[in-house]
Amino acid sequence: KEQSARRNIMIKAAVMCLALAIYHESRGEPEHGQYAVAEVVMNRSIQKNISVCDVIYEKGQFSGAKNWKVPKENSSWLKSLEVANNVLNGVNTNYSNGSMYFRVASLSPKNKQTIRIGNHVFYK
Repeated sequence: KEQSARRNIMIKAAVMCLALAIYHESRGEPEHGQYAVAEVVMNRSIQKNISVCDVIYEKGQFSGAKNWKVPKENSSWLKSLEVANNVLNGVNTNYSNGSMYFRVASLSPKNKQTIRIGNHVFYK
């Protein structure tokens, strides 16, 4: 029973961390851009074998993450929660083509193959 409770807490934390990243990094983007942001987080989590929250709060990765607040309920926040839940429950998308990073398109890295979705570019 204790293990089940611990697992539920970990899942809720992962959903919250991922939803915050989606909301603060891509709430104004098309839905597939929001999924692409979630994919980057999940790709890093898997590659580095660290939690979703550890990826989000890793030094120098998501600017301002330590100051992110849960927004008041609005359609963008609800959509972020939906995308986070879907991704963590196994909805498999690959809009980012396995990307490990993303940036604002105007700051696109040189000499890297990128995929542009909305105002972001995704790259390995």
